[in-house]
Amino acid sequence: MSVVCGSPVTYEGKTIAKTGFTESERTRFRNLLEVAAQSPYQGERNNALRAAERLARKRGMTLENAAGIGECAPPLRHKRTQPRRRRPVTVAERSFATALHLMDFHLQQAKAQRDAALKAAYHRGLDKNDTPHRLHPPRRHHQRRQSRRMPAEQHACVLLCETEFSLREIACITGLDIYRVTSLKLQMRKTA
Repeated sequence: MSVVCGSPVTYEGKTIAKTGFTESERTRFRNLLEVAAQSPYQGERNNALRAAERLARKRGMTLENAAGIGECAPPLRHKRTQPRRRRPVTVAERSFATALHLMDFHLQQAKAQRDAALKAAYHRGLDKNDTPHRLHPPRRHHQRRQSRRMPAEQHACVLLCETEFSLREIACITGLDIYRVTSLKLQMRKTA
């Protein structure tokens, strides 16, 4: 244990000697200060700052002294030079992201088309007090689509027949475990 500052301090009614952090405490203290400085969440920043203050008081230092702003400064930590590795994106995740992006694009396009049509209707003489909903009352005799989803095993069979997804991707999409999807694939091969 290295000594950073030497004067005694009173902590919770006890007089203790001011001593520096151990290496693990110094690392923890630095990490807490980084979280307190960089977290996007206010509660997380407050909690990290309080934990850093408790750690400094435990060693008989103020937060400023422990952080190196006061008379005693611990050595600086080197930053990581290599970026962290990310998990590779699967084909299913990539195709889902593409579909979601296209869906958002089509939604924005449809909204713009509707706004342009409504503006043209106002220009032709549609009264601004009459909304399109008042002009055409809603139909009440249309059939509602079933809100139920396809059963998972049937969905897996359709995906096995009609797509080139891997077994793992189909298991992820349907929620079945990979062994059940493999079993369905083998059963389909026997009947074919």
